[in-house]
Amino acid sequence: ADCAFLCGETETLQHLFFQCPFSSMVWREVLLMCNIVRPLLSWADEVLWMSTHARGSAFHHIVRRLAFASTVYHLWIERNRRCFKNVFLPYQEIIRLVKQDVSGKL
Repeated sequence: ADCAFLCGETETLQHLFFQCPFSSMVWREVLLMCNIVRPLLSWADEVLWMSTHARGSAFHHIVRRLAFASTVYHLWIERNRRCFKNVFLPYQEIIRLVKQDVSGKL
């Protein structure tokens, strides 16, 4: 039940994606790439924020949706990689993968 990102906390959905220092570093960089300057929110509030601030077909809305989905995906993959393969990528690599996904989809 310990966090796979080795921070010493108990793994919960909220912790894994937004409270853990590892995932927080990833999110801060991704938000900055999307020109979003604000503190991280809870899981429910992040989803609500994205659903209201990433609605529509404007370019920056598309980028936000792609970045959100890719970040959640890559944090989950990294968690599983650490749990099941004992392989650890640095947070900078997760950010690079998110950038690669977003640019590839655009």
